[in-house]
Amino acid sequence: MHEEFLEQFGPALLPLPESLASSRLLLALQMSTPYMAEGVREAARELFNSPAFILGVGLSIGVYFAAWLAPEPFFSKAFAATLTVRLALLAGLVELGQVAHACLRLYQEVEAARTPQDVEAASARFGKSMGGTGLRVLVVVVSMGLGRMIPQVPKDGIWSLLPSLGVTSEGAQVMLGTVATAEVVADGTLIVTGTAVGEVAASACSELGPCTMMMGSASKENARPSDRYGPPHTRQNRPHNEAIEKELAAREAAGHSGLKKNKAQLDATGERVLDRQPANGVRFRRPDASSVRPDGVRHNTNYVSDTRKLKEEIEAFESMVRSDPGAIHELYRLDGTLVRRFVPPGVSYP
Repeated sequence: MHEEFLEQFGPALLPLPESLASSRLLLALQMSTPYMAEGVREAARELFNSPAFILGVGLSIGVYFAAWLAPEPFFSKAFAATLTVRLALLAGLVELGQVAHACLRLYQEVEAARTPQDVEAASARFGKSMGGTGLRVLVVVVSMGLGRMIPQVPKDGIWSLLPSLGVTSEGAQVMLGTVATAEVVADGTLIVTGTAVGEVAASACSELGPCTMMMGSASKENARPSDRYGPPHTRQNRPHNEAIEKELAAREAAGHSGLKKNKAQLDATGERVLDRQPANGVRFRRPDASSVRPDGVRHNTNYVSDTRKLKEEIEAFESMVRSDPGAIHELYRLDGTLVRRFVPPGVSYP
């Protein structure tokens, strides 16, 4: 089951317990059903008593819903991107985000719990926040990840609580079968690329609020990563590329020169600099964004888009500092959080 989820969704973004079957997260999920609203409670109790379903929910919290921790969730794996679009059509982005954050809050609270009472309190908060829409989202995520392994929900349960959008699951599967990426930007817009969606999906999308469906050949043009300062850093991670472009635009406005995107690190003479103590055999680095301030100080910045690779990114940052201690070096997360900064002695910042 664990292998199937990772194959479908990609690597887990949150640490998974060594044994899901005995984890506090699964215990908290099972304890949450009495706190759910009447009409949802019975269906939830039946589902949460299924080992396949409860394990699937635990895995989906660590693998899929964890992606919603990002300021602008970006789903690059085709299966996860397709699932995101289907859920947006089913429940709406606002509701989907609320379910994701409820799941993540439960995960964080049970991880921090020190007593059985703490776990029960977290379960109560989760149960009270999980209405019919939320439970249906969980059912869809788990059922798509595990095929036909979970039990059927009673027809008179949560399904009757939700209005139909006029889009059948079969139709959605046909319309949305070739989704490549799905990105939820800060203003709540869903940007979908690599899919040929028809009028049914587009009309359903319009009923749910801000939503942009990139269709046909126009999708490739409209969704093309920004390349004002150089070729896309990576076409599979558009937020990373856009962060670099935005940073370089700000530096250009501030009067910086020598603007470079993902180019080899250079010293004051314009020569490539080499690390005399290379980490993992890498002798030179390519800063995401580099420039020269009006006062002549070089400024290099890297971004971390995958927190699982934070250690490697810090090693790259330290290598850049060793290679050119006369420059400013920074390492940021995509949400703007500063991870590391080096400012040479005697240099003012900002």
